Amino acid sequence: MKKHICLLCIVCFFGSMPNIYSQKSLIFNEVDSTLTSIYKKYRENIYDYGSSLNEARDSILNRFTKTLKSVLNDKQYNSVSYDSLGKYIQIRTSKDDKLKTFSWDELNVGSRKQYNSIYQYKDDGKITVDFLSLKDETGHRISITEILHYKIYKVDDYSYLLKGYGSYGGGREFYVFRLLTYVNGKLQDCLGCFNGSDRFFYEIARGRDNLIPEYNKINKEISYYELEESYVDGDINEPSGFMRSTGKILKLKYKNGMFIATDQ
Repeated sequence: MKKHICLLCIVCFFGSMPNIYSQKSLIFNEVDSTLTSIYKKYRENIYDYGSSLNEARDSILNRFTKTLKSVLNDKQYNSVSYDSLGKYIQIRTSKDDKLKTFSWDELNVGSRKQYNSIYQYKDDGKITVDFLSLKDETGHRISITEILHYKIYKVDDYSYLLKGYGSYGGGREFYVFRLLTYVNGKLQDCLGCFNGSDRFFYEIARGRDNLIPEYNKINKEISYYELEESYVDGDINEPSGFMRSTGKILKLKYKNGMFIATDQ
């Protein structure tokens, strides 16, 4: 009888271990510091792909992503401020407090950037958490969505305009606008909503901050400079590989759920 009781105690103890660990690892006041600690460890081991001394970087990154998604899916952590984590990754919240985005660099090798992003969307007591970085049919992430989402604009009752930054290296960087609407249980890109394109993509030479496209919240317009090919010493047979501004400003205005080119 005593053996049966002992066995039952052991089973109950080990069966409760996940709950004990869960309670310990999900203390409200430790959520921000825990996520920060994992991400900092990833950055410290970013060139370590596995050794006898350290946890492999990909394993750490996977743990960070899973922990973040788990926290964002749990309603009890909705009021976590992420003050510490926000010093290391980009975190943005929409003015209506329904949409929150998290973007972090997964490459960290010079000017070449590769970002991953997760969003949390709250509406009528329901929480949706998913990736903003999309994948193609082969399972590879679409590079135009591997961006640092750093601005959120509410354009109407149902849609958000997100602005992001990316870089392929080699002196080039690019900016992306995405129009997202909550449809069928998740945020989705509005297809063909940027003058026929699914997303607004704009590549410039690094350091040309005066050419960064802008969004005017009052007029609901995206403005950007018209670009043309530049040449080495003006020789049309030697394109530089970089674009230059013609000085003309172009605009896309939000109307009837999409951004369309204006005539001015």
